[in-house]
Amino acid sequence: MNLEHFLSKEWSKDYTCNEFACDVWQAITGEDLRQRLDDFLNGSGQFERLDEPISPCLAYYKWNDQASTHVGVFFNGRVWHLGLRGAQNANPQIVKIGFKTVEYYR
Repeated sequence: MNLEHFLSKEWSKDYTCNEFACDVWQAITGEDLRQRLDDFLNGSGQFERLDEPISPCLAYYKWNDQASTHVGVFFNGRVWHLGLRGAQNANPQIVKIGFKTVEYYR
């Protein structure tokens, strides 16, 4: 599966890591995750928390308890995520630098 076209995506106030993760997830699984992810991030939805990442799954990163959650998609040993500097397909150990916690969900 070729996801390279996602690397040209750029962050904006209307297209954040949430929308990017949903687009990548849908390309991989065929599932539209938008409402489910929105519900989860607002405290009313559920995902299964994983002890270890399983491809594909969602990766949630937090700076601290007050900050917004940063989300990406773990797929084939890499994390696809969108930051202020654009989209990346990176090693999970690199992505988590600077974050307090990382959790994986499906």
